Amino acid sequence: MAYAILTRDPESAAPYAAALAARGLSCEAMPVTTTAAPHDRDALLRALELGGYSAIVVASARAAMALLAARGHAPLPEVWAVGPATARVLEAAHVPPLVPANARDGAALAHALLAARELTGKKVLVPRAEDGREELVDILRAGGAIVDAVAAYRTVATAPDDPSIARGREILAAGDAAICAVFAPSQVSALDALVGIRRLAGVWFVAIGETTAQALRDAGAEHIAVAAAPTPEALANAVAAVYPRAT
Repeated sequence: MAYAILTRDPESAAPYAAALAARGLSCEAMPVTTTAAPHDRDALLRALELGGYSAIVVASARAAMALLAARGHAPLPEVWAVGPATARVLEAAHVPPLVPANARDGAALAHALLAARELTGKKVLVPRAEDGREELVDILRAGGAIVDAVAAYRTVATAPDDPSIARGREILAAGDAAICAVFAPSQVSALDALVGIRRLAGVWFVAIGETTAQALRDAGAEHIAVAAAPTPEALANAVAAVYPRAT
């Protein structure tokens, strides 16, 4: 049986692994990044206490978790989110998000928000990774919003000798992986540092969205498929388009 490497921790990879198992792939979680507190641990709390926001935009489940931890029981304005995984985090805390159907990534979410709301001169809070990508923020600012982009967490590359990634590295080194599913540009960078993406010429990379796909192209990946939405089903469909040609 061919392997699919999933660059997430086992818990968050589980629904994707289940969807790919139905395609005949044996899945191995390889969490190439971990999450740490930002250097300024209270920045998001201060922003929420200051308030005055017309909307909050979260482009990942981690950003949503950081938002919920910082806000306590304070009321929030509209919260706009990407994808069902981020939505589930918010809904579990009884924060109903607005999730545009066609918003596959942060940039698309920003465009959807600007199309739905007049934000000229209005404040928008964007909790995100420290040193996070700028597309979402730039689009909102170009649309006239006053954006507070606050570091809510740090994404840290997993150490090369961490046992949680040992099996995944072994599978990739042996050439036994048909598929490598990647879920964020930060994971592309970490994976490249660990194994060298250009060395994986026989692997089909499947990106959770276009931003991650572009990071893979920039890293030299030869074969890339892109999920139509950030869901296990969409990722499995993207895999089906290239597998078993990936073997």
